[in-house]
Amino acid sequence: MNLMSVDLYQSATDPEKFLALPAGTDPAELMGPMTFDRDFAHVRCYKEGFEFDPSQSYAGVNAAKIAADILTVKWAMYRREA
Repeated sequence: MNLMSVDLYQSATDPEKFLALPAGTDPAELMGPMTFDRDFAHVRCYKEGFEFDPSQSYAGVNAAKIAADILTVKWAMYRREA
């Protein structure tokens, strides 16, 4: 799978929860993430334009699921596990 340019946001209420969106997407325009989890009602920018490689291993996250969610619903929620 090819690299994906994503913006990463961190929950303001739970710093272990993150939201990945296609780069340039405004999280305020999305209702889905906060419908499923109120911790995403308020997010702060964590990293913009991150070159995400779904085939790579990232500590504590399922990269393939994140990529699949972004491609199908245009956002992915994940929790960074230790």
